Amino acid sequence: MKKSLLLAGLFMAGAFSVQAQTRYVDDVFTDADIVVQSDIVYGVNFSAYVPQSLGGPQVIPLYLDVYMPDPSVDTEQDRPVVMYYHTGSFLPKGLVSPMGARTDSAAVEICKRLAKKGYVAVSATYRLGWQPDNTSNLDLRRGSNLLAVYNAVQDAKNSVRYMRASALQGDPFQIDTEMIMLLGQGSGGYITFAYATLDNYAEVAAPAKFQYQDTIGIFGGKVNIGDPYVDTAVVGDWNGFGGAATITGTNPNGLPTIDFNDPGRNIENIAGVPDNVNLVINLGGALGDENWLEPGEIPMLSVHCVNDFYAPYDSGMVRVPVNGQFWDVVPVAGSFRAIKMANENFNNYVFQRESFSGSVEWQISRSHAANPGGYSGIYPIGIEPADPNLPFAVNANPWDFWDPSDPLGANETNPNNKAQSLAYIDTVMNFIIPGMKAVMDANDISIAEPVTVDFEMYPNPTNGDFRVKSDNVIEEIRILDIAGRVIELQNPDEDDFRISTEGWNPGVYIIQVKSGSLTGTSRLTVY
Repeated sequence: MKKSLLLAGLFMAGAFSVQAQTRYVDDVFTDADIVVQSDIVYGVNFSAYVPQSLGGPQVIPLYLDVYMPDPSVDTEQDRPVVMYYHTGSFLPKGLVSPMGARTDSAAVEICKRLAKKGYVAVSATYRLGWQPDNTSNLDLRRGSNLLAVYNAVQDAKNSVRYMRASALQGDPFQIDTEMIMLLGQGSGGYITFAYATLDNYAEVAAPAKFQYQDTIGIFGGKVNIGDPYVDTAVVGDWNGFGGAATITGTNPNGLPTIDFNDPGRNIENIAGVPDNVNLVINLGGALGDENWLEPGEIPMLSVHCVNDFYAPYDSGMVRVPVNGQFWDVVPVAGSFRAIKMANENFNNYVFQRESFSGSVEWQISRSHAANPGGYSGIYPIGIEPADPNLPFAVNANPWDFWDPSDPLGANETNPNNKAQSLAYIDTVMNFIIPGMKAVMDANDISIAEPVTVDFEMYPNPTNGDFRVKSDNVIEEIRILDIAGRVIELQNPDEDDFRISTEGWNPGVYIIQVKSGSLTGTSRLTVY
């Protein structure tokens, strides 16, 4: 990363003095300083869900809006990017909800707030549509929903590549291509979780829950029981490559037309540009399968309503409302389960090692009753259903607000109180910004050191003493609990050292060994 997160002095006109604020943490710009570039086409791809009234399935454009400090008032040339993906149940805005577009009120509010802190915030659309069938056809509900998430991840990766490519073509947004973070709300949370974890075909093809139960495909074709819903020969891989459609020309709008007699339905966009990111954040949503999450993946931050009926907070079933009834879609890992795993796999170590002593929200998050274990990266919101007999009528998206004259608002459990929604957005920002800064600091000073100290630790697991032994002189042993709190610090200055676990609670601990400039980390289980 090219920038420093030192205090930025804002020099104001006239006789005003310098006001020291922390860029990327505090508001260093005003609303008047923010510019928005709207309706930028970042790619095109095939959508199977364009209604017949609009021409039926076809290739559609994909748009994004960029919020950033005006370059005339901001001299920073390398600004971190936050990509924002909106809510809406993967269905078009106005179909079942007043939300579901990159211009939703919460999307605009959050992007503007990020821009005022100095970020470049990008609100991007993605392909929408699936078949929330209200019959017993599980394949339609589950398979088309999985494909909706899959296509959206492809589009999200395309949008990240677009932003990186822009830096190679004049850098109009003045971005740091090495610091890109994702923020997904509602259905966007499914996207960011999958973006961070879905990295091989077996993850979507092997689980039985992602395979056909019948012999009729979700688009009407013949399939075999056990075939995966995702066929990369048709839709491409999780990065958006392969399954290439045969282009036959262009339509009057200049968009590609494809040959429907050939199997491919994917348009490949911006090949050769990386789509890796540094952090993913979700406000609601879930992880499609807990086996997607593995050691070595990027850090995650989550904000989630504990009583969310539609996307489980811990683990459970995704549900959708269709014609006044509720239908199960697929079992998933909720935000708490995902963050717990991210901690246990040390993917969230950048947060686990921090005390965040100055953040009330981080202290609340680690001590909340819905976060047993005090895991780093999950902020539970404990809104109760207004009526315990109606558990589905819970405000699980309290940051949303919309035009009160929209008749679809009658279906929402959110009270549509703008002041209340803005207060929840305050809480969200106060939680995620320290985490984002921790990730940026880590990239600046290379905190994530390679494991270069060879050491043994035994017995492991243990219910008593254990030894740490190395060929190097061990100068420091730091012991952290799974929440990232330092519980013991030793300075042995020898190569073989014994430590007692007396008084430790059963669980997993992080053992960090330091010798000179070299550091190694391992896990110890105490039972």
